[in-house]
Amino acid sequence: MPDVKTDSISIKQGQISPNQVKNNKYTQKNNFFQKILKARELSLFFLVLFFVILLSILTPNFWQISNFKSIARGFFLEAIPLIGMTFLLVSGVFDLSVGSVMALSGYVTAALVVKGVPLYISCLAGLLTGGFAGYVNGKIITLFGINPLIMTFGMMSIARGIALAATQGQTVRVFDGAFINLGKGEIFGLPTSLIVLIIIMFFLDFCMRRVRYFRQLYFIGGNEISADLSGINVKKMRVIAYVVMGLLAAISGIYSNARLMGAIPTAFIGIELKLIVAAVIGGCSLNGGEGSMLGSMLGLIFLFLLSNGMTLLGISMYWENFVLGAFLILVVIINTWSTKKNVIFS
Repeated sequence: MPDVKTDSISIKQGQISPNQVKNNKYTQKNNFFQKILKARELSLFFLVLFFVILLSILTPNFWQISNFKSIARGFFLEAIPLIGMTFLLVSGVFDLSVGSVMALSGYVTAALVVKGVPLYISCLAGLLTGGFAGYVNGKIITLFGINPLIMTFGMMSIARGIALAATQGQTVRVFDGAFINLGKGEIFGLPTSLIVLIIIMFFLDFCMRRVRYFRQLYFIGGNEISADLSGINVKKMRVIAYVVMGLLAAISGIYSNARLMGAIPTAFIGIELKLIVAAVIGGCSLNGGEGSMLGSMLGLIFLFLLSNGMTLLGISMYWENFVLGAFLILVVIINTWSTKKNVIFS
């Protein structure tokens, strides 16, 4: 902000006109308000608050504890892989195999538990399955220059195919007490799944915001060629991002199967669309270089409130995919229009 004394001296010396000083102060105030209006997280927070108030008025059952528990259980299932999807979108790519990797990793863990393998080894095998799937995605995309859409779509079919072939399409039931407690256990009265989510979210959010190594993802997403020329190992960072995505998908799959007391090979179909919509609503760009963990989480909360509201109001659940697709198109159009407007008037 300019100093008043400096401005007055400059005016006396004829360097700056009074109108210029006035316009400069006006521009600074205007820029300040523009930053507030452009803060996607703040806008989403008020939107979520508006929906909470609206649902409270329209549906008296909204504030019931059972309703909030239902929202919380479903939220964890999608919040964990959403963190990985945010990583990918910030770097300029995405993953369509998330749901299939969740199903496969959950099946591997459940199958080993049924065979009597210790729980920690079974969970480690499930994590390695998800991490390996992510590694294959990232490695082939970077090594052969394959489009992420094609590669991850192929992995989606492969992972789902393995899960279906291994189970013959049947649910693998697990009655092991330790495995069940993994999904329903609590620490200090809080679900273990919620604690795991908070730890992972804050750790990776800190990495994206403060750790120089992971902040390279923003540069890669903003301009991959420039990032490569500046010395950033783009291929390595992209593989790491996909491995993180695979590991997080595996964690979600394992916890979900523990809560359901078994592995369902047809589970999690279509979860990728919801994750991408939530991240884009939260400020991630499909072109990369933009986004935050907080924004993505708020976007997912908004979608959960929307879905929950449709259920409480008696609207058919089959309309949910229509709403998700419509929101994705709408947000992309708004982002594209605002970007073009900023370029024209900058």
